Amino acid sequence: MKLRLIPAARERAVPGSPLPRAVELHASSGETLARAIWLSGQVQALPLCAGLGRCGRCRVRFVRDAPAPLPAEEAVFSADALALGWRLACRRQVPDAAAGGMLTLELPAEDLAEDAGSAALSGASGPQAAERELVLAVDLGTTSVHWRAPALDAPRGDLFGKDAAQGHFLNPQAGAGADVMSRLAVAREPQGRKLLAGLARERLGRILTALGADGGRVSRICLAANTAMTDIFLDRDVAGLCAAPYRISHSGHEIVHLPGLPPLYIPPLPGPFVGGDVSAGLAALLARETPRPFVLADLGTNGELALVTEKDELVLASVPLGPALEGIGPECGQLAGPEVITEFSLTPLGLAAHLPGPAHEPGPACACPACRAATAGVRRQSGEAAVPGVRGISATGYLSLLAVLLQLGLLDSSGRFPASSSPPPRMPLARRLAEGFARGPAGTRLHLPCGLWLAAGDVEVLLKVKAAFALALEKLLAAGKVRPAELAALCLAGALGEHVRPQHLETLGFVPAGLGPRIRAVGNAALDGAALLALQPERGDALADLCGRARLLALVEDPDFQQEYLRGMRFGA
Repeated sequence: MKLRLIPAARERAVPGSPLPRAVELHASSGETLARAIWLSGQVQALPLCAGLGRCGRCRVRFVRDAPAPLPAEEAVFSADALALGWRLACRRQVPDAAAGGMLTLELPAEDLAEDAGSAALSGASGPQAAERELVLAVDLGTTSVHWRAPALDAPRGDLFGKDAAQGHFLNPQAGAGADVMSRLAVAREPQGRKLLAGLARERLGRILTALGADGGRVSRICLAANTAMTDIFLDRDVAGLCAAPYRISHSGHEIVHLPGLPPLYIPPLPGPFVGGDVSAGLAALLARETPRPFVLADLGTNGELALVTEKDELVLASVPLGPALEGIGPECGQLAGPEVITEFSLTPLGLAAHLPGPAHEPGPACACPACRAATAGVRRQSGEAAVPGVRGISATGYLSLLAVLLQLGLLDSSGRFPASSSPPPRMPLARRLAEGFARGPAGTRLHLPCGLWLAAGDVEVLLKVKAAFALALEKLLAAGKVRPAELAALCLAGALGEHVRPQHLETLGFVPAGLGPRIRAVGNAALDGAALLALQPERGDALADLCGRARLLALVEDPDFQQEYLRGMRFGA
């Protein structure tokens, strides 16, 4: 079956972006339209929710003969949008046949903009490579890919090198789903694994080509990724990661030669779901002489935690978190970035929404009329733009919002909104915010500034993340015989660590009381560690020795895990 994708007639491309174009591709009957479109390599990647029907980003419009809407689509689209033929591609399969052997679908215009390197290359910064020998450090995340190209002749004292270029882009495998298990579901079949590997390798090839055009020659690459993403990139069998008892097929710390790429170093892979991104992050923190005992926490679709004790012991744990901390899943969730709310704060007028600002500081409050009046503003559909200048809410935005609502009594410790029969709050400001609750067939929602909202289902998703992370941290410290008061530092990697306020994590119960002041934002430690290992490969031996002695906690396989997890399903617990 051939699919023809054209830009939606009623939508305009994002200002300044390339003009949208029509795309034709072949798809197999029976596969979902979402995978056929967003794993084709011909359409920009999107962070999809793996068929949950919540994010609405996979929306397509049937130009003719639209199928009858499903309940999941009725919950996402307005009646007018459904009448026009808008449907969720994740809930639709490629048909056996269509008129003329082709199915024509409209996509939002920005989805069909030319992807000539995307943010990976246009986001590159730094002086030209000027025929210098470079190394390439890559943090291959499930959602995003970050890379740096330091010069190989950096002084030894400059541990992480000076970048000739750097950039990031959305992982092109995202069309397979936002979390690790959805990728593994595709990769367990050789053809699916080959497809996913090819998408990621092709993007690295573009980076190498661009660096070469600037006169830089990459002599080696260090690829830091979790175990699943590593094996998929290497096109190796992932059967051991697909079902319990989980096992790894190799332990990393090896140089791999792949067609079209320089020699590729894979950092140690300590366990099935604690991979090279964690070991590379540990390399960076140890090189910085981080005081011990410390915990490195890398919170994405999978929560990976590493405890290094004063006795040079390493204890590791992993726990599935889902994509909520990537901004995927909550109805108004977005990946962190420009025009995405990173924090809510309480003002005399109500909630104020803040756009990105310096680390641990709120950015400028949104100046839209909805924010100024502290009202709900203009409603939107999932997957559609909010008011101009605001696209949605990041994970840290949601955490700050929940902390405020918990403190105001508009959210109880079990994550429930006040019942309609509950007496009004005592505080005038809380009463004003409570007027934003709307109860309907789709459940209770709280109207927010900027035309956004918080759904009851969003709270449940984030409460599950809190329960899983808090339990993993508790078990990790207990296994290492480290009391929370003895922990020198809790190092949070990634954008979450840079933007979340430690007191919000304490309020919500992610971390024990009193630990907030010892939370450190360590940035992209995996990428820093990858650069270090690429520049100084000899450091890999000591790292492999440490990881080889590690004790791995199989939390999910513990028979008491489910009961203890349910115990943690309370905010502030």
